[in-house]
Amino acid sequence: MQFLQKEKRHYLTDEFIGTEQGCGIFIPANKALYSFVRENPSHTDHAQVASKALIIGRSLAASVERRTKDEEDGYEGSTGGFYARLAKSICSSDVGLEASFLPVGERLAGSVCIAVNKVHSRLCEAISAVTNKDASSFASKYLHFHYPTLFPMVDSRAREALKWIADEEGLVFAPTTAGMSKNYATYVDFYLRVRSLFEEELGREISLRQMDNILLNCYDNWV
Repeated sequence: MQFLQKEKRHYLTDEFIGTEQGCGIFIPANKALYSFVRENPSHTDHAQVASKALIIGRSLAASVERRTKDEEDGYEGSTGGFYARLAKSICSSDVGLEASFLPVGERLAGSVCIAVNKVHSRLCEAISAVTNKDASSFASKYLHFHYPTLFPMVDSRAREALKWIADEEGLVFAPTTAGMSKNYATYVDFYLRVRSLFEEELGREISLRQMDNILLNCYDNWV
């Protein structure tokens, strides 16, 4: 009896997988971001937190900045004023405390996900207290640059690419609607399942950044 061999995933190329610093022309920019966060790691220093939020948000098209007047709270202010409020909220939250329990440098798997999801949730709460909006995507990117082995970055493009891959693999990816930080746990769970499939085919481990590279390249190239 002959068994049909599953066709190799055509998108698992060196070009799509990229490096630990991303792929393409923005690798130098990503290196600079990782370096900046390493040099300013605090979750309680207002200036460090404000600067990181500004740079990461604007660089990765995930800014949470709100300057227009809000009918509910009447807030309207400068860029500096907004980030001062944001930093105050983050610094006074439990983000720093919860992050201190993270197994820094370890590979994301199993029970580690519980601590990761908790830190992400706490950061979302601190940000939403200022913006009154969902902050799941920004929070994942902000935390990724602090802990690149623990926090996958998520946005609408990455979610859509995972849905495509789920269909291709005959898997069920529970839809995650932007607007609820708790869905990060659902996203991470499926993301790690897909990473395992990729690693099995490649015969080696890939980093979270490389997984993100694959997803975004799949979306951008419609494959």
